[in-house]
Amino acid sequence: MASSADKVTLKKINRLLAHFSGKGAQYAGVSLPLRNLSDLSRLPVSRREDLVAFTKKTAIKNVFHVTATSGTTRTRLVIARCEQAHLTHIRRLGKIYRSAGITRRDLCLNICSYSLNSGGTLMEQGYRAVGAGVIPLGELDTAAKVAEAAALVKTLRPTVVNSYTNQLFPLFAALGKGHTIRRCIVNGEPLFPSFKKQIERMSGAHIHDHYGAMEVSGFAIAQKTDDGYMRVFDDGLFLEILREDGETATCGRGALLVTDTENTCMPFIRYRLGDTVELIRRGGGLWIKVLGRVEDSILISGVVCASVEVTRVFQEAVGHPEFFLVIEKDPVTYKDRIVLNVALGGGAHAVIMGRLRQSSTFAGLTQVREYTGEIPRMANGKFRHIIDARLKLAKV
Repeated sequence: MASSADKVTLKKINRLLAHFSGKGAQYAGVSLPLRNLSDLSRLPVSRREDLVAFTKKTAIKNVFHVTATSGTTRTRLVIARCEQAHLTHIRRLGKIYRSAGITRRDLCLNICSYSLNSGGTLMEQGYRAVGAGVIPLGELDTAAKVAEAAALVKTLRPTVVNSYTNQLFPLFAALGKGHTIRRCIVNGEPLFPSFKKQIERMSGAHIHDHYGAMEVSGFAIAQKTDDGYMRVFDDGLFLEILREDGETATCGRGALLVTDTENTCMPFIRYRLGDTVELIRRGGGLWIKVLGRVEDSILISGVVCASVEVTRVFQEAVGHPEFFLVIEKDPVTYKDRIVLNVALGGGAHAVIMGRLRQSSTFAGLTQVREYTGEIPRMANGKFRHIIDARLKLAKV
């Protein structure tokens, strides 16, 4: 028997489907209303390109808040939210921050970007919702900004840092341990456990991975710094797992699908975020572990590139069936650094570097490393983009 919460979710989803079925979305042929949540599997999975197409052919009304995904102007998805969806996102962020121990006595240094395609503004509102103060500095994209952040910590004495993964090392390298920061809420890709421990030793602070996406805002956070699973706060959301066999479930491993039950501006219904995850039930709650990125595009120096095309270019240059391509941030220059890992022997590396740099996309190739058979770890500890050619070659 369906729980009362499931009944409320089903009612909201049916309302969304009825709302969007006549507005150019792909639900016109769906028999409504759905009788239970398992009927969602009859609906198509939507991707970013579906939402981009929707915005081009539909006049969106009742917009309260606008943000955007990363990428170029051509590929970026501008996200419109109605007031109810926006307020639900803020309330959810408030719950997330409270669960990590944030209170009204805290002062947060927010070093996430405040540009359109960033959650900096939204996260600031989440901190203020729990009564915490916020120092809105923005992204540490230069050495001067790192120095400014360190100076603010020393003078204003914040207790919390809201950051991207790749900003923690330079910040605490500048600060040392003589500071007031006791917690770091880390947005973006989860940190390698070894890198997280390194930052904790450097800073003396607790590190909490925070998971979400621009399309639906944040919805999970690590309660303990040594736990690979994050507690899910799914207010206004319905989460599904799309398994490799094509079946869906509410727990297990597979591609994550998200339905935003509150947003009547855009149909984020069974929306594929591009991550492979594991969802489990534990202690009466829902928990998530991010296993990897499986989206078909990657971001290199602000340019969105199809991973299949990236693989084709490398395959032609390398002529080798097994390699890993890693795109990471240089901790000194803050620019994208492209590292190719391939088993060829050192003599062939320079030849490959020359071939690849002829392509403007890969002009930033900085290093070729010997592939040892294991997935390489990035220098700054950040899960960013890794292309495993052993998986991609079948699609090329």
